[in-house]
Amino acid sequence: MKKVLGTLGFLYLAFSVMPLSSANASEHGLSTVDSAWTKAMLANDAHACAALYDEEAVLVLPGTGAIKGRKAIEEAYTGWLGQVRVTAAAITDARYRSAGDVSSGWGSWTMTTVPRAGGTPVTEAGTWCAVAVKRNGVWKYAADHASADPAPAAAAK
Repeated sequence: MKKVLGTLGFLYLAFSVMPLSSANASEHGLSTVDSAWTKAMLANDAHACAALYDEEAVLVLPGTGAIKGRKAIEEAYTGWLGQVRVTAAAITDARYRSAGDVSSGWGSWTMTTVPRAGGTPVTEAGTWCAVAVKRNGVWKYAADHASADPAPAAAAK
């Protein structure tokens, strides 16, 4: 617990002293991971998706609790991509902040999937926030949280 609190304290300090204006997103480690994630999703490649996560990463997807560790993250992606085929995936309105070997970001996402058993395509949208860390010169997700937008309110009759 002390390690987590210490890390959170460091992140707070690091990001509180950074300039409010973000540099070009290509200069941020998280943006490179996000680009690779989009490519892996469009390839429907669970292994490539999971390889973008640190060994101790935490992933939260819409409708799930915390998925902890790269192995569990790969199992989650493998199970989900076994049921659907991704036909479109995009990260939009992304904002990034970085300090040293830590990079954070937030924004919106959209994704269209088709059930592998057949059926109608489903397009979902939501928001995300994530933190990436650089280990041995490679950027990996340390925390990745995606939330689905609520369903539109039913029209009044």
